[in-house]
Amino acid sequence: MSEARGVTEARGVAEARGVTEPRRVNEARRARPFYTPRPMSRRRVVITGLGPVSAHGLGIDPLWQALCEGRSALAPIRAFDARGFASASGGELPESYDVKDLVPKSYRKATKVMARDIEIAVGGALTAVRDAGLSTRGTDPDHAPTIAPDRVGCHIGAGLIAADLDELTAALATSKDGAGKFDPGHWGQQGMQELTPLWLLKYLPNMLACHVTIIHDCQGPSNTITCNEASSGLSLAESQRVIERGAADACLSGGADSKLNPMAYLRQELAGRLARCTVDEDATRKVKPFDPASPGALVGEGGGILVLEAEDTATARGARIHAVLSGTGA
Repeated sequence: MSEARGVTEARGVAEARGVTEPRRVNEARRARPFYTPRPMSRRRVVITGLGPVSAHGLGIDPLWQALCEGRSALAPIRAFDARGFASASGGELPESYDVKDLVPKSYRKATKVMARDIEIAVGGALTAVRDAGLSTRGTDPDHAPTIAPDRVGCHIGAGLIAADLDELTAALATSKDGAGKFDPGHWGQQGMQELTPLWLLKYLPNMLACHVTIIHDCQGPSNTITCNEASSGLSLAESQRVIERGAADACLSGGADSKLNPMAYLRQELAGRLARCTVDEDATRKVKPFDPASPGALVGEGGGILVLEAEDTATARGARIHAVLSGTGA
């Protein structure tokens, strides 16, 4: 009590003299058993790996070349017969794109349960890892990883993955009533039994990050963000914060999506988003995103994965830094 009274008296004298912090008060404060937090220093985050997957091809080089030439990749859709839709063109990946060529030989069996969106994410991740000069279980399983697996995270944005019609056909064909019309009750009781047990694993949005983390052995913080077109940007923000607070040294981050599927395509047409473009019309003259008189859009498939890395980690290993991620906002 005497110590507390002394501090109070010292403060009163100090206030009377116009002094706010007399020595007695400072000494009492230093003796108190409490912790004063210091401002946390955030790690700078940089981009060391680029992994775009577009209708121009896999990687940054074909995309950059096309941009410099002003060349579009819009063309008639090959994935399915789109002549019955108002628009029959879109941005489709090259025919040479095959996910089996982008995974370790031991992992090729898993490609059977990959939807198109997952295939795109897997290709983008591999391209980004290689561009960053990283060694992972997916690129070089016989050597130690460049960055410890528990220090590598993964955040990938996903869209609404549409099911393949071929996989639904057998189940739907058995779900009819006596008049030959679709019967929801029969679908729930018997029709769904016709689907393969692993069917759902192709269409869960978190499977993009799941396959990428398994292939490259990313054991750090992982998350999936599904917020339509904003998913990729929000994923970059999540990775940035994970690295800033020291929970990881690097993250695979970005997003992938494919709307070149009959069900996904029909959804876009019913929403009135697609420009009318028959298979015989030049699709490159239809899309005018900044024209008030634009007739609509043409959709496609693609994605991009980046390697975000702490600047100190990237500098220590002599990595090429493409850019600094200064901040994000939403």
